[in-house]
Amino acid sequence: MTALLLALCLFLAVVLSVLLACQWHAARGWRRRHATSAMLQARGLALLDALPAAVIGTDREGVVQYLNPRASALGGLLPADGLGLPVSQLLPLFHDGTPIDAARQVRECVAQQEVLEVARGAVLLRHLDGKRIDVQYSCAPLAQGGAVLLLHDVSARRRAEQQLEFIAHHDGLTGLPNRLHFQIRFEHGIAYARRHQGLLAVLFVDIDRFKAINDSLGHDVGDQVLTEFARRVQQCVRKVDTVARQGGDEFIILLTELRTAQDAERVAEKIVGAIAAPFVIGEYSLTVAASVGVALYPDDDDDVNALIEKADLAMYAAKRHAPGTCLRYAARMQTQSYSRTILETALRHALERNEFVLYYQPRMDLQTRSITGVKALLRWKHPELGLMMPLDFLHVLEESALILPVGAWVLATAVEQARSWIEQGQPLTVSVSLSARQFYQRDIVRNFAAALEAAGVPGHCIELEIAAAILIDSNQNCELILRQFRQLGIAIAI
Repeated sequence: MTALLLALCLFLAVVLSVLLACQWHAARGWRRRHATSAMLQARGLALLDALPAAVIGTDREGVVQYLNPRASALGGLLPADGLGLPVSQLLPLFHDGTPIDAARQVRECVAQQEVLEVARGAVLLRHLDGKRIDVQYSCAPLAQGGAVLLLHDVSARRRAEQQLEFIAHHDGLTGLPNRLHFQIRFEHGIAYARRHQGLLAVLFVDIDRFKAINDSLGHDVGDQVLTEFARRVQQCVRKVDTVARQGGDEFIILLTELRTAQDAERVAEKIVGAIAAPFVIGEYSLTVAASVGVALYPDDDDDVNALIEKADLAMYAAKRHAPGTCLRYAARMQTQSYSRTILETALRHALERNEFVLYYQPRMDLQTRSITGVKALLRWKHPELGLMMPLDFLHVLEESALILPVGAWVLATAVEQARSWIEQGQPLTVSVSLSARQFYQRDIVRNFAAALEAAGVPGHCIELEIAAAILIDSNQNCELILRQFRQLGIAIAI
C-alpha cells in the first residue's frame, strides 16, 4: 500500500508539473502550442478531479495553489476558500498525537527534491464539524517548484481493523475481554506488581447449575443470564481490574493494586452477594448462584495459567462443599484435584468393566408386613478400594456428565429386574432416582418408554424420584416432562 501511494504521489507530481508547464508556455504567447497546452491542461485537471484521493498542489512555501474535489471535501472547504491558504491551516494533521506542520514538510520536500516518508495513520480534523478522519499522507516535489500532497482516506479500513481487533480480543456475547486479552492485561498487571512489590489476585467464577437453565429454558434465556451475570460482576470491581469470559458459564477476574489478600476475598464475597438477587428474564424470575475461587500473586504462583488453574481448583472446592460461596486456594486442593482426576478416570472405565451394581432396599407395608416396592441403590465395586457408596463418587459422576451413561445403565438394569420379579409372580415397584442433569436430558421420557417397551414392563412398576430443587425451578418444560412420565404410568416421588 505504501509503495502504491508513493508511486501515485510521483505520478501526480509529474501531472501537476505538466500543468504548470502548460500554463508557462501559454503565458509566453507561443500560439502554435497554445491549443496543445490548453488541451493538456484540461485533460490533466480532469484526471486530478476524478481521483478518489485528495490532491493538493502548493508553491514552494506551502501556500495552496490547487485543490481537487476530494481535498475540498476532506478539508471541509470549497476550492475557492482553500486557495491561497497555508496548507497547515487548511489541513491540521496529527500523527500519533503530534501535530504535522504540512507547510514545513513542503519546504523540506522542495529543498531535498525527494518524496517524504508516508505518515501512516495520520489524523485529519475537518474544519467544519471537527470530525476525525484517518488518512495516509505523503508529499512529493514538483519539477517547476512547489509540491503535491496526496491524502488517502483510510477511515473505513481503520474501523474494520479495529473491529477485527476487538473481535479477536473480546467475547461476542458479553463484550468482555476473552482469555487472550486477559493474559495481556495480566502481563501488565504483574509487571506493575513486581516493580512495586504489590499483590494481585485471579478470581475464577462459575455459575452453579447453569446447564439446567439452558436445558430447561433454552439457550436464549441462558445467554441473557450470562449477559446480566457479566454486568453484575463488572459492577463489583474497579476500572483498573479486568473481567473476562473464560468460556461457557466461566469467568476470570484480575484484581490489581491490592493491599492485602482480604481485599480479594471481599471482592469475591461482593460478587456472590450481587449474583444472589433474582434474575428477571422475560417471564422468568431465576435464582442464580455463583461459586468463586481466589488465587494470589506472589503467594500462590507468578504464572497466569497456573494462577487461573489454582483459582479454578478453589472454585470447584467451593462448589463441592458449599455452592454459592468463595474459597481461597490452598495447597491441599492440588492433592484433592489429583485424587479426583484419578477417581474420574477410574469411573470412566467402571461401566465398561461391569463394576457397578444395584442393591435394592425393600419398602414395607407395616400393617400387612409385606414388601410393596424397592428402591434401586447404586454401588461401585472398585477393584482395589472395595464397595464404594454414592457419597464417594456420585458428585464426580454429576460434574463430569458420566451420570448420563451410568443413569441409562441404572434404568435398564432396574427395569430388567422388575421384569424378572413379574415373571416370578412377585411384581414390585422399583424406585429410581434422577438428578437434574438427567431429568433435563434430551429425550429422557422417550428413553424411559423405550426401556419399558423393550423389557415388556408396564409403567406402573417404575417410580421416579426427583430432587425438590427441580420443582423449585419449575417451568413449562418441567411440567411437560412430569406429565409425559405420568402418561407412561410412572409414579413421581419427591
